[in-house]
Amino acid sequence: MQPVILTIQKRDATKWLEKLLEAGEVIAPVRGAGKDVVFSTTTSPDAVLWDFENPLHPPKQFVFPQTDPIVKIKRNGQRLDVEPIYDDTKRILFNARSCDVKGIAFLTRMHGMEPADESYLRRVNRLTIVSLACTTPCPLGFCVCTDSGPFLSEGYDIQLTDLGERYLVEIGSDKGKAVVSDVPSLFRPATEAEVAQRKRLELEAKNHFGEESCHFASAMRRISTNRVPDALWEKMSDWCLECGGCNLVCPTCYCFSVKDLGRDGGWIRCRMWDSCQYAAFTLEASGHNPRPQRKERMKRRFFHKVSAQYYQRDGMVGCVGCGRCVKVCSAASSMPAVVGAIRKGKWHE
Repeated sequence: MQPVILTIQKRDATKWLEKLLEAGEVIAPVRGAGKDVVFSTTTSPDAVLWDFENPLHPPKQFVFPQTDPIVKIKRNGQRLDVEPIYDDTKRILFNARSCDVKGIAFLTRMHGMEPADESYLRRVNRLTIVSLACTTPCPLGFCVCTDSGPFLSEGYDIQLTDLGERYLVEIGSDKGKAVVSDVPSLFRPATEAEVAQRKRLELEAKNHFGEESCHFASAMRRISTNRVPDALWEKMSDWCLECGGCNLVCPTCYCFSVKDLGRDGGWIRCRMWDSCQYAAFTLEASGHNPRPQRKERMKRRFFHKVSAQYYQRDGMVGCVGCGRCVKVCSAASSMPAVVGAIRKGKWHE
């Protein structure tokens, strides 16, 4: 649909949130235990943060839970009855950053491929995302390298931009239109001056990144044509602690294992987040492991994230430039470090 551009006064944002809370579950950045910023279900408009550094954990857990029940299994005489579990809760993800909106879009595209994942798709189709553009990019982010921010040009339900005394409200979908339709008196059409101010803020935000950052295109050419020497993978993998932290905080990682949990005389089959960097991730029942060496696991991770083959399939690189892997990695083998080493052909210790 053609974007509709409105504004809302900051003093009216609380009234809007109150209406959204009546309509369904609202997930937003709030202060959690220890005053850390986290995405969490909230019942109070006053708890929602508007000026914050992106939480360490992305909101993907609300569309792709860390422990996700997918089927119920019950014994029925000599047979087993299997019943799918669907989560049809209506949710609004409020004040998500651009990189996280792109991360959910990546997961949705992947889960929509044949065979489509009905469990995921039903959950995400009931989700409306209100994003908050980054007028001041986060210190470790590199979203300009992955076309994931600091502002979005498409793919949002609603995008908010802080203009000082008001927010610019860009409506990009029918779901976005629905969440402003119940309180039309709080919104008014944006003026040309306000739209121009939004464009200036986007340009200023992009300029924060400077002239040079992480170069994905060059690394993509090298990794896609097998021009990364094994010795370089070996050198880089020496720095990986195999903690899996990069996978667990990544908005686009979706590796999982399957576990059966005993419940009420039956079982709940769950998919649970896993890490392709764990030695046992590809371990087969026979005892054979096709990727026993750490360098092979690292090579596979970055081929999946950066290669032209996966870019062609997924429509984007498997990274949204949020910088979380930089923050969580204890060993300097984060996405920018590895992509930079691939591009230059050498590892800086």
